[in-house]
Amino acid sequence: MKSNITITEVGTMTGTAIGIMVGFLICIIVFKFFNKDGKAGTKYDEMQERTRGKAYKYAFWCMTACEVVLCVLSSGNMQLPLDGISLHFSTILVGVLVQVSYCIWKDAYIGLNTNTKRFVIVSIVIGLCNFVGAYGAIRSGSMIIDGKLQSPFVNLLCGILFVIVGAEIFIKYMVDQRETRED
Repeated sequence: MKSNITITEVGTMTGTAIGIMVGFLICIIVFKFFNKDGKAGTKYDEMQERTRGKAYKYAFWCMTACEVVLCVLSSGNMQLPLDGISLHFSTILVGVLVQVSYCIWKDAYIGLNTNTKRFVIVSIVIGLCNFVGAYGAIRSGSMIIDGKLQSPFVNLLCGILFVIVGAEIFIKYMVDQRETRED
């Protein structure tokens, strides 16, 4: 079977792979910045570790459910208004949101060595950068091509994710403060 991949497609795939690797490197640097001990690994107590395990399980099953729905839709040749990377990244973000939300509400999101103030600042900056990227794509007309959302849509999704997570952290903080005052 002969492949019909063009040089442009190879370049796009290579650029995407390099972008993902650079993203992981940036994550390591960011973790070192907002962890009090300067290490990339965040430390959790035993209760947090158990809770995080449950959160990963729930995230896995939510991602699996999303992929099953996509399999069913694709079996009927249903075309969704998303390009490939936006479609698959949407599924990943569903899993991330489930995992993070569960951890926030079960006090297993912020680690023992996390500088919460730095963490919040970095999260705001990352969210804003994603919104700026999405805005630029909207202005240039590259967000939607031929009726399909393109890869810059991932930036918009990430920005929305950071807003949701930020709101959850704030609400959880307010709930905890109210409970502390009532005790």
